[in-house]
Amino acid sequence: MKWFLMLLIFVAGIYYLVNKNKNEIQQQEAAQQVKQELLKAAAADPELPNKTEKAYMMRFSMQTLKTLRSLTYDPNEKVRFAAIELLWQLQDDQTPSIIKHMLQEETDAGVKKNIFEMLSRDKTKLSLALLAEALNDYDKDTRIKVVEAISTFSNKEAIVVLNKALEDYDEDVRLKAVESVNRIRKDIEANKEQTLREMQAPKPIFRIQ
Repeated sequence: MKWFLMLLIFVAGIYYLVNKNKNEIQQQEAAQQVKQELLKAAAADPELPNKTEKAYMMRFSMQTLKTLRSLTYDPNEKVRFAAIELLWQLQDDQTPSIIKHMLQEETDAGVKKNIFEMLSRDKTKLSLALLAEALNDYDKDTRIKVVEAISTFSNKEAIVVLNKALEDYDEDVRLKAVESVNRIRKDIEANKEQTLREMQAPKPIFRIQ
């Protein structure tokens, strides 16, 4: 009976060790799979959002919106930009078409430059599309400013948009486009490397709060 109990304990111990080792292997395989999925996600280029998210949006009356839209035609360039900037922040439905018209008709270089900077801050598909429209501007310096604004997007979608500038008839615009594509490439690679470092860094077991 004593030998039987010892044998039973021995078999139970072996069974426990085998199952423990099996569970550890399964956990390691699951962790490795999760890590590979995270690496794939880091390697993928994130898409630009359609619109900028707003945590809170104050509602304006239709009359106020109409007045702001009319002010984009004001004789004073500061008033014109202030009006379009507020409309852009409010995400007014008519703002994209107003911006297109302003970029085509605006005579003040400062207003155009401010609009380019405004659009580049949002980093959305809509802002990138509007900047792409501005690459058709007749003025070389304006096209260069547009290329500079697009170079801040750090996204492959921006490189696609810059293809037009790479084929521009003006050599200065082409040069700026090449420099911008290189800048975007470096930014994308730096962002991916940073993401990979953060994922591979050992996480503390205990956290003191």
